[in-house]
Amino acid sequence: MSRPGKRFVPSALLVALLAACGGGGSSGSYTVGGSISGLSTAGLVLANGTETKSVASGATSFVFDTAVSSYAVSVKSQPTGQTCLVSAGSGTASANVTSVSVVCRGYVVYVANTGSSNLASFSVGSGGSLSALSAGVVSTAYPPTALALSPDGSRAFVAHQDDKNVSTFSLSSTGVPTLSARTAAVSESRGLAVGSGGAYLYVTNYTDKSLSQFAVASSGALSALSPASVDTQSTPYAVALSANGKYAYVANAGSNTITPYAVSNGALTVLSSGSTSTNALGTTPLALDIDPGSNTVYVVLADSAKVAQYSIGSTGALTALSPATVATGNTPRGIRVSPDGKCAYVSNRGDGTVSPYVVTSSGLTAAASGAIAAGSLPTGLAISPDSQFLYVANAGSATLSQYAIQSGCGLTALGSISSGGLAPSSIEVR
Repeated sequence: MSRPGKRFVPSALLVALLAACGGGGSSGSYTVGGSISGLSTAGLVLANGTETKSVASGATSFVFDTAVSSYAVSVKSQPTGQTCLVSAGSGTASANVTSVSVVCRGYVVYVANTGSSNLASFSVGSGGSLSALSAGVVSTAYPPTALALSPDGSRAFVAHQDDKNVSTFSLSSTGVPTLSARTAAVSESRGLAVGSGGAYLYVTNYTDKSLSQFAVASSGALSALSPASVDTQSTPYAVALSANGKYAYVANAGSNTITPYAVSNGALTVLSSGSTSTNALGTTPLALDIDPGSNTVYVVLADSAKVAQYSIGSTGALTALSPATVATGNTPRGIRVSPDGKCAYVSNRGDGTVSPYVVTSSGLTAAASGAIAAGSLPTGLAISPDSQFLYVANAGSATLSQYAIQSGCGLTALGSISSGGLAPSSIEVR
């Protein structure tokens, strides 16, 4: 029996009262939550350790159910047609955490128009169709030849014809680009790639047989690494990095070779295995892409109407698969593997088509649906982050072809739209 004048408080209630006052659910454990902005579709799933939290469309806040002493919030599944980014998502809790921020945005497509020396921007509708953004066309001063986006979608990098500088554009939350810097590489370029979560940028020096390498500051400013460039072979045209961050590969159109590099703290070193010749398979490697699992490199051989396919070994060296090549349409120009790793697409500049492929453990297999018509002189390709839509830049007709990706990697045409300038060459989706 309690003594007169004393009030007995059950232990369970005491814990709850302490938690409500910021004292935690158990000794040193606290709830974790925060704010959400811009979420307009369903499908967002957040994770904190092994715990997940499904978030409804339109939600403006979230709280995980389990109290913890430390936290690391991430996006486990993106919502339909949107990309969400977490900030202030990790730390050690000393009170209930309410400061995690999740910001969501719709997809935006960016197009480098070589013939008009501009960068055009398009919003992506719920059905995949594009609409030009207001104030979304900006000058690039010189003809753009390549375009790359930072993984967080905060900036775009543009390489140029007839100019050795790389332009950096900041991208607003609505997608509108603004020029923020121009940084000298060694020569004009045809290829760009972003590495290590956006911390590094690599630029193929088209007339110099070299690849420039830069560190990317939080402001987006570029600074040369040491060494500032590494050797390639003749006419380096495209560069790609494996998703695991270990290796980079350059397609050398003039020498019909692929040069492999190891990546260490952003800096590249040519592998001891040396460059791989494509001559036995075909000529003029102009584009390449790597599957999301970092297992296979696919190389477009423009003058042979083929894609060469190589497995990536434990040291980064390349070995031809069996079969070593797959057929394309006439004069293939670009290739893109879907983010989910299931499909690949090749733009065929010579016959105005796109060839679809199913990605298998032994390489690419032509999709049963066969090639589909694009516009005149299709070049660059881009796939939405959810692997639902494909966009193709048509240099000859100054249009963008739009497609919905179907099961089996087939495509359904969604019509075309003006590219916002002449001779579009490169296209990306954030």
